[in-house]
Amino acid sequence: MKHASMTVALIAAALFLAAVHFSWLYCRDTGHADATRIEVKVAPGMTFAQVSDLLVEQGILSNPGLFRWAAWLTRREDDIRTGRYLFRHGESVRRILGKLVRGEVEFWRVVVPEGLHIAEIASVMERQAEIDSAAFDSIARDQRFAAALGIRAPSLEGYLFPDTYLFSWPVTAEQAARRMVRRFRDVYSLMVAPAADSTGMELGDIVTLASIVQAEAVFDSEMPRIAAVYHNRLEAGMRLEADPTVAYSLGGVRRALRLRDLRVDSPYNTYRVRGLPPGPICSPGKSALLAAVSPSRNTGEFYFVADGTGRHLFSRNYEDHLRAKHRIRYGAVPASLREDPPSEPSAAEIPGPDAAGTGSPAPPRQEAAQPDSAPPPAWEKPPRP
Repeated sequence: MKHASMTVALIAAALFLAAVHFSWLYCRDTGHADATRIEVKVAPGMTFAQVSDLLVEQGILSNPGLFRWAAWLTRREDDIRTGRYLFRHGESVRRILGKLVRGEVEFWRVVVPEGLHIAEIASVMERQAEIDSAAFDSIARDQRFAAALGIRAPSLEGYLFPDTYLFSWPVTAEQAARRMVRRFRDVYSLMVAPAADSTGMELGDIVTLASIVQAEAVFDSEMPRIAAVYHNRLEAGMRLEADPTVAYSLGGVRRALRLRDLRVDSPYNTYRVRGLPPGPICSPGKSALLAAVSPSRNTGEFYFVADGTGRHLFSRNYEDHLRAKHRIRYGAVPASLREDPPSEPSAAEIPGPDAAGTGSPAPPRQEAAQPDSAPPPAWEKPPRP
């Protein structure tokens, strides 16, 4: 009896020591807290054994047997979550397994600036979230996909809301586009819709106008005033003559326009077509959307010109607009510009590029248009920050 008791005691002691040793190995952390993190991607459908092999291959796991035993004892073999993880060399099995079970994944931080069109957003997605740009471009231009999201438009142009997003890996082009449209709807319904009814404009027209304001403005503070100019022009039946719409009709180019560019045959060429273009030309942000539905009131302004600092000078009539342009260029207004300005030309008489692209009528005859081979002076269209 005494011999049996001693045997049991020895077995118990051995088990205790084994448990202590197992716990020590399980919790041992030999890595430095500031050590470089190593990225490990657990793809959908990976088995526990495949995850274990991947961790060994990446040099994260030095004792795969212990890892598998720990997962088996805690019944966590089937609880590993998909995602992108960061681990240190020497990190304990307890921490590694815990991260995988809790899904402590790293997120892609994707920053989509305001004023980008679909192709540019697709490039951002590829650079920052490993989303194939061609796939994103394709899904964003799929009219059936847009309709499924409640967007009555040929594409999602203008409805991919510019913002900072956190995406977990892996994320598909469709998932990213859905998220951006959902964000657009949230912002629009909460902040823009309450003022939209007073404009009498449909959603598509509001987003289109906001996209033009976004493309023209450098500073948010000027957006309501720029929007007012366009509202005034629309009410007066004038052409918008917005340079960004012409650039969009040329494939979204980011360069100074030439005279021949203004002759492009496109419904987006607002130098030839009156009214708003068929749809948005970029993704407007919150400030531009608000400006479109809440423009500055009673300004009576129909013109604006860039002053070379990113801001604009606004005018109520064409004569004052010419003076503002001349003052920016030369500082003085000649007597000839004090005469009555010419009337607005017909659509066939396309003027040269206007300083701000807002649609002033053709310049006086003594003021030569820019030749096709030479872009407008740098002061006319300052680069956007």
